[in-house]
Amino acid sequence: MVLADGTGRRIRPICELRWRDVEFTTGATHPYGRIHWPGDTDKEGKAWAAPIAPEVRDTLLRLKGERGGIGDAPVFPSPKDPTKPISRHLADDWLRRAEKLAELEPQKGGAWHPYRRKWATERKHLPDVDVARAGGWSSVEALRDCYVQSDDETLMLVVLDRKELREVK
Repeated sequence: MVLADGTGRRIRPICELRWRDVEFTTGATHPYGRIHWPGDTDKEGKAWAAPIAPEVRDTLLRLKGERGGIGDAPVFPSPKDPTKPISRHLADDWLRRAEKLAELEPQKGGAWHPYRRKWATERKHLPDVDVARAGGWSSVEALRDCYVQSDDETLMLVVLDRKELREVK
């Protein structure tokens, strides 16, 4: 959940993440580390590197401490074969079970994609090109057309925050 909410990535790349893809080393452009998302798990086959937020780093460090993962080991190992990552279908099943246990209605629009839309919408005040790059969209059009949602708070800002135009003489 933390990686879905904190990275904006699709569930398959999250499920297939390996410890070799996680960089805890920090730098000026990635003060909390970064994830190197491999092209073989990306819907469009593109490899991406994106910085991570503190809560994503903390979660990954906790998992690493609990599991001792290194190298090719999956961050989220399959219960049946720990050398393989969990499947997207198993992650879907776990999410649906968690929703049921918490007595929550399933999100509309898919199991995990609502979290991707939430991630994009929370960042709609930022430049589209940067949001697309951080979240793994290859085009800002797909980001804007399919993921960023309208919300009442932003709608009110649009109504109130105007620059009055005056004719220049």
